[in-house]
Amino acid sequence: MNDLGKIQLLAAKYGGYVLIFFHTIGLFLLGADWRQNFVFLTPYNLLLMLVVFLLASDRPKNWGLYMAPIVLGYIIEVVGTNTGWPFGAYTYGTALGPRIFSTPLMIGVLWWVLIRAWFDLSERWTQNAWAKSLITGTAMVLMDVLIEPVAIELGFWTWAEVEVPVANYISWFVLATLFARATAGGNTKNPQSPWVIAVLTVFFAVLNIAYA
Repeated sequence: MNDLGKIQLLAAKYGGYVLIFFHTIGLFLLGADWRQNFVFLTPYNLLLMLVVFLLASDRPKNWGLYMAPIVLGYIIEVVGTNTGWPFGAYTYGTALGPRIFSTPLMIGVLWWVLIRAWFDLSERWTQNAWAKSLITGTAMVLMDVLIEPVAIELGFWTWAEVEVPVANYISWFVLATLFARATAGGNTKNPQSPWVIAVLTVFFAVLNIAYA
């Protein structure tokens, strides 16, 4: 086994502990009054999740489809940021890192890891591609409900309206479902899928409680 193979094996076996460790630190840094001093670390945490998840993944049969959610997610966010469609009018702050066309590059990573992880997990309940895609879309909306209050508090993005528009959640469901189905041919097994979902769910749930 070459060095890369050893690293991939370690990521598959221990990557979840790495995610727990850094997200626990993140809860300490972002859960208290000093959070605005450390929010700049967020894109590095997303990048770490990307690397761990990518290394732990089985080799996909189609790399293009496997990575496509990054591009699809980023493109629709560029459209949304600059036109207000389909999510509603919103703008990104600087907390998520470098932006192109007013959209942080890291937002595509969030789309990718959630779609890949949820689609992978959905295979535990069904083998039908559309059913798995619908599960993925539904789960991502529920994740967005958790993410929105934290993202707004930390300045990831700002909505023009006082409340998050319903169109945002509808669009997340429709687009996540369609993106999952369109890239289903790139799906592959990943032992870090349950870890990613569990860690992100607990992370945002705890921050919601802290900010409340």
